[in-house]
Amino acid sequence: MKCNDARTFMSQISGKSVTIQVQQSDVNFLATNGYLSVMPKEDYDRALAEVANLAQMNDALQNEMVQEGIARAALAKDERKTHSILFHLEGRDEKEAEIGKVEGERGALAKEDADIVEKDSRIKELIQKKSAIDRMVACDGEYVSLTGLGVLTLNDLNVRNYRVSDSDFSDFMEERMETLGELHSIAERGSYQVSNLRTRVPEADFSQLWNVSIGLAKLRADQSQINQRFLLALGILHHFDSTLDNKMMAAEIITSLSANPSQSSIDNSDLQDLTKTLQNLDHDLRHHAKVPKQISTGVAALVMFGKRYDGTYPTDRFLEFSRMTHSYESAAILSVMSDPSNQLPSKFQSFRSMFGLWGYQTSEDTELASAFLSISDLQPDDVKWKMSIIVTALKNYLEYPLVGAAILTSIPTLEANETLDLMEKAYSQLWSFAIGLERSELVSLSVRMIHGIKNELVEKLDPTAKILKTPVQFTHTPSSIFFGYYAPLIIVHSIYYSTFSGIGGFHPAHVHGVGGGGFGG
Repeated sequence: MKCNDARTFMSQISGKSVTIQVQQSDVNFLATNGYLSVMPKEDYDRALAEVANLAQMNDALQNEMVQEGIARAALAKDERKTHSILFHLEGRDEKEAEIGKVEGERGALAKEDADIVEKDSRIKELIQKKSAIDRMVACDGEYVSLTGLGVLTLNDLNVRNYRVSDSDFSDFMEERMETLGELHSIAERGSYQVSNLRTRVPEADFSQLWNVSIGLAKLRADQSQINQRFLLALGILHHFDSTLDNKMMAAEIITSLSANPSQSSIDNSDLQDLTKTLQNLDHDLRHHAKVPKQISTGVAALVMFGKRYDGTYPTDRFLEFSRMTHSYESAAILSVMSDPSNQLPSKFQSFRSMFGLWGYQTSEDTELASAFLSISDLQPDDVKWKMSIIVTALKNYLEYPLVGAAILTSIPTLEANETLDLMEKAYSQLWSFAIGLERSELVSLSVRMIHGIKNELVEKLDPTAKILKTPVQFTHTPSSIFFGYYAPLIIVHSIYYSTFSGIGGFHPAHVHGVGGGGFGG
């Protein structure tokens, strides 16, 4: 069964008018796998007859409940009488008669209550049955309806149909379950990291812990060893002058530089050397580029991430870009890109101009958004419609959505509706783990969670492009064309930690002003 056929059939079921012919084997497949509920006509007719008198049964129950209330009031009155002073003055026969009357009333009321409970349970059962048959539609002598899973699947088919219409439905569902499984796994591993870091880094708030934990959870190595390496790195960075956010960002980057899934265990003997390199870069950036000490450690870690093949670091490129922008984080993002043709400066300026034409004043938001888009494979003309759709959607959740929208837009293989749908799935996996975070914070974490996805390979954003069978990959291995060596693309994760810069800094889960968590400030 092709995806388009499944979508058409399920859409007609949802619209309660099945007009296409579907093979019984396909109906059986959908029912067996939990997408359809199927009822033979005989069972449907019987259920229809059972619920036919539902309204009358409910009216009768309401009347019975009124009578039960009257009987309960009468019982209470008689019980009070048996506890009065006058009752003790009555004769033995009168007392026994009154007590017998009360006991009889109690027995009758108990039976009435049991009858009401039974009838109420039966009515609730019939209401559920009526709800089920109301959703059903006739189909080749049977009656069918979508299950909860079927409704969710139809929504996914509607989002992805332009790309998967000719794919086998079973392949589509396999990919869907792999994606949901990976998102759940990241959320679960993130929760593990939070629980381990909470007592070890008590000065960090819950949002900060979740930010770093999502980044650590996306590293492909043993999570307990990752946790240990991160804590060791953070401890070594304790004497640095930057904010806690920037130290955590730097510690995460250092952690990632050894998180190699091919190793059976992580070797932490390189931490001192990496820290020494970071310290030297921190010193150079503060003295030569005038990077404020509050963020210099985080910026230096980003530059360290951009180590070249010859062992040098792109400090020269950082100096060049820091003359173009007051956002040191943006300069760091741009500097790690390998740009032999030197097109990045003009590309960065093009995105800044695009936001200016949209009415945005220059801010940390516009600079960071321009930087993230500049290191993608996309040009302003490629992203303006996608970006505008995503910005509009994120405004419902974030007061400052521009940077988050740029990060999502920079995922080149997904259209806007697919990207937002994937973010919603990440959100749904996160909320049960990250209890206590605001909605804006969860949205920000969801952006971080899915950025870096590479589960499809298409040459361009082409509505006719088909899915190619590739592993779901959320760590986003950098292209050798752009980056000097292999490592998870940590900058798309850790740049979120900066909270200070020449313009103002940003934090995706920071509450700005009167409402919302912001990418930007």
